[in-house]
Amino acid sequence: MLLAVFIYAASPLLALAVLLAAVCHELGHYLTLCALGAGVAQVRICALGAEMVVEGRSHLSYGGELLSTLAGPLTNLVLAFLMARTGRWAEVLYPLAGAQLVLGCFNLLPIRPLDGSSILWIVVACMKEPFTADRVTDAVSAGTAMLLTVAGIWLVLRRGGSPFLLVGAAGLLAGMWRKKVLVKRQKNR
Repeated sequence: MLLAVFIYAASPLLALAVLLAAVCHELGHYLTLCALGAGVAQVRICALGAEMVVEGRSHLSYGGELLSTLAGPLTNLVLAFLMARTGRWAEVLYPLAGAQLVLGCFNLLPIRPLDGSSILWIVVACMKEPFTADRVTDAVSAGTAMLLTVAGIWLVLRRGGSPFLLVGAAGLLAGMWRKKVLVKRQKNR
């Protein structure tokens, strides 16, 4: 829904830039997983992007998990840099670079279900253990999502800004809540 509203409100070039950034992001994850010997069984498209169902994930070390998780945002950030550098010769690359940069940075937010939360979980699990990693990641996710929501409300009410941050933050809260509910259902089975 959020993507549909964005595409409707944005120019066709900006919409294309965002979709290209999303494809590059997922391709970064996919190629890294394949290189590490894990396959992708399914790709699901949801309101906040795409989710991959990975086969052979149990064979990945924490380092492999970290590398495959970082691959998406790093792909976006490297492409943003390259496109911005070559934008001097072709100005059409600037919006493409901007979309790559925004998507790469956005996905590094430590909010479930974004890549940043997975990175946080892996780092904490390496230092402590998975139970602590779950608790820390849940707390940081909730705090960051609430902070973004408050910032979005403030921007809309006090500054008359665009509601996209607020809608995005609400989407992240909903995604985080959905993920938590699904995990609880799986544990109860």
